[in-house]
Amino acid sequence: MRQRRRAATASWPAAPLRRTCRRSWPRARRPTPRTRRALAEGAWERLGGERLLETPYFNLRSDRLRLPDGSVKDPYYVLERPDAAIIFPVTEGGEVVLVRQYRPPIEMLELGLPAGLVEPGEEPEVAARRELAEETGYGGGEWEPLGSLASSPSLKDNWAYLFLARGVEEKSPPDPDEHESIEVVRVPLDKIFGLVHSGEIVSSSGVAAVMLALRRLEEGAR
Repeated sequence: MRQRRRAATASWPAAPLRRTCRRSWPRARRPTPRTRRALAEGAWERLGGERLLETPYFNLRSDRLRLPDGSVKDPYYVLERPDAAIIFPVTEGGEVVLVRQYRPPIEMLELGLPAGLVEPGEEPEVAARRELAEETGYGGGEWEPLGSLASSPSLKDNWAYLFLARGVEEKSPPDPDEHESIEVVRVPLDKIFGLVHSGEIVSSSGVAAVMLALRRLEEGAR
């Protein structure tokens, strides 16, 4: 049984706490945007590949590729990563539920949307609901997909699935993984764009989710 740690909760602004990395993989295998038909012109043919490194969080693969002009690119390095789910959760009171967590690679505390990895065999929305509950204790509401995107398509092979969740409620205490320390921060909806503009929300996938969610909410208010 994994150990749990309680997550702090605060309204915006709030003092930060710390957190470490999330769970392991292998990745879920399901139809994803990568199954869309590649254009016949411009597609690169994969001639072979070798897995150079395997870890619980990513794999490193070296591919041999034939380009449309007949030349061969060898090696072409690919990071194999699990797919992810990112949630833009809005309460009935018009607050967006964010999380603050420490990111060792960029050595800073990040304020962003709840998000996490899609487990093997798990549908993206199921993963999104699970991650929201684990990280924040919030759930319920009306959910709709905002689309999917690739955060680094020249290097990583995974996709991020974005969701808008309207009318979420606090259902239970947050239930983060061992070694996670999360601060839940509620921010008024009209302050969210300012956090993107000021650079306080720095994740590229998170910024995309914010902008798509704000546009969808604006469309729904017309």
